[in-house]
Amino acid sequence: MQTILRSSKVLINEEFIPADIVIEGEFIKRVDKYGINEVAIDLKDKKVTPGIVDLHSDALEKEIEPRPNATFPMLLAITELDKKLSMAGVTTMFHAIGFEENPKKKRSIDLAKQQIEEIYKANKNHLGVDNLIHARFELSATDAVEPIKEVISKKMVNLVSLMDHSPGQGQFKTLESFKSYYSKYYGLNDDEVDEIANKKINKDEEKIKELINYAKKYNLTLLSHDDDCIEKLDGLLNLGVQISEFPLSLEVAKYAVSKAIATGMGAPNIVRGGSQGGNIAAIDLVKEGVCKYLCSDYHPTSMLQAVYKMKQDANLDLAKGFSMITSTPAKYANLEDRGEIKEGKRADIIVIDDSYIPKVILTIKDGESIYNAIKGFKL
Repeated sequence: MQTILRSSKVLINEEFIPADIVIEGEFIKRVDKYGINEVAIDLKDKKVTPGIVDLHSDALEKEIEPRPNATFPMLLAITELDKKLSMAGVTTMFHAIGFEENPKKKRSIDLAKQQIEEIYKANKNHLGVDNLIHARFELSATDAVEPIKEVISKKMVNLVSLMDHSPGQGQFKTLESFKSYYSKYYGLNDDEVDEIANKKINKDEEKIKELINYAKKYNLTLLSHDDDCIEKLDGLLNLGVQISEFPLSLEVAKYAVSKAIATGMGAPNIVRGGSQGGNIAAIDLVKEGVCKYLCSDYHPTSMLQAVYKMKQDANLDLAKGFSMITSTPAKYANLEDRGEIKEGKRADIIVIDDSYIPKVILTIKDGESIYNAIKGFKL
C-alpha cells in the first residue's frame, strides 16, 4: 500500500521545495515532482521535514519524578514520554542515562542499568518512536565499567559519553566552587564533600581506557561533556572522542571543529536565550558556525522552537536549522537509514504548521501515523 504526501515546502537537501513523497511500507519509495501523482494527501504549504533525531535527553528523569519525592513507575513514565515525543516531532530519541552515584538526581549505577533494560524491552514491544540509549559514564564511577560493558554487549547502547565533574576543570574551575555547589545543592557537610571530591580527582585511568576500548569494539560513537579547554580536547581526541557536547567557550568549540570533532548544544539554551548554568549562550556558537547540531538536553519540545529562534536571533536559514535536528545528528549517530526525505530512507516524517507558534501537526514513524492533529485527516 502506498501513501503519497504532497506539499509546496518539503525539506530536501537543506532546501524547501515542492514535492510529492511516495511512502510504501516503512520506507520512502521515491520523491516525485510536485503534483505528478493523481492520488495524494495535499498538505498545501505546511512544512514537511524528516523526524527529529535527539542525541541527548534527560527528560525521562522528570517523567519519573515530576516533583521531588513524587515518583511514578518507570515503565509508565517511559510510555507516557514516548507519546509526548511523538507530539514534539521526535521520531528518534536517545535517552541519556547517567551511570553515577548521585542521590540528589536519583541516579545510581543499578538504576541506570535497570532503566536501559526497561527502555530496550519497551522499545521492542510497544513504543511509537525509536527509544535508543546514550550511556553517560562519569569517569570517577569506575564501578560502572562492568555494568556498562554488559549492556553494550547486549546491544542495548548506541552512544557513550564521558563526563568529568571533578574539581579544577569543566563545570568546576576550582575546588572551592565544587565544594560550594555540592554543599548547597546536595546538603552535604564538609567531610562528605571532601570524600566525593577525592573520589572524582583520583580516577582509575586503566578502567576508563578499558571501557573506551570496549565501546570502540562495538563501533559506538564516543562523546565528551562540558569541555572547557583545548588541552582537554586534545586528550579526548587521542581517546577517540568524535563529539563534544556543550563546549563551555567559543574558543573550545572552534578548536573542536578545527579538529573535526562535532559540537552539540542544547536546544533549551537557544530557546531561553542563554545557559541555565551561566555558561556560553548556544546562539553565539551558532552565529560563528561552530554548533553543528542541537539536542533537547532536558526539554524535547525545544527542538522545533530552537530552529525558528535561530532564524530570528542568528538569521540562520530555516532549512539549515532543521538539518541541525534531523540529518546531522542522524549522521553523527551512524543512523544511515533516517534523517532525510530521500528514496530508501525510513518514512520518519513530520508536518509543521508555523502560521503562528510552530507546532507539529502530524508525525509519521516507519510509514505509520503516530500523532495526528489535522482535522479530518486519515493516513
